[in-house]
Amino acid sequence: MNLLFSAAAVLFCTASGFYFSKKLKEREDRLCSVMLLLKEISVQIRYTNAKIGDMLRAASQNSAYAKLSFITDCAFLSENEDFHNIWSEGVKKQSFLNQRDRELLLSLGEHLGETDSEGQLSFLEMTESLLSRQREEARENCGKKSAMYRSVGLLCGLAAGIMVL
Repeated sequence: MNLLFSAAAVLFCTASGFYFSKKLKEREDRLCSVMLLLKEISVQIRYTNAKIGDMLRAASQNSAYAKLSFITDCAFLSENEDFHNIWSEGVKKQSFLNQRDRELLLSLGEHLGETDSEGQLSFLEMTESLLSRQREEARENCGKKSAMYRSVGLLCGLAAGIMVL
């Protein structure tokens, strides 16, 4: 019976380490998707001058943005719904974001569709630059901490397993 509890402790702690490691990678991947979205929106504003709802509807069909649920939330707004509120609520639900990421995306949602094309393009360029820094930070964190989380999870699991025995 102790052997079963020991194995369960090892598995649980190891799985926890892998979970936290995966969360770091997930943040990096999703920030890359957000940056790709910003580039796509910039191109559409520059060359087609499409409305924000149309751009987000097109983006929601792209599998590259499937994990960005706030895009889907905003894509199918009815005429009487406020884009900015839906964007804000959707961004707040994203668990992969840290506070700084969330602030940047909330600010972006407030400014999209509010100014002329050049103003929007300038704001998108600035946001892309700031998100690029955030992505680099996420990449560094993933490189530094990912292996550590997995190792610590395994070691804690082994220690707990030994203590149970």
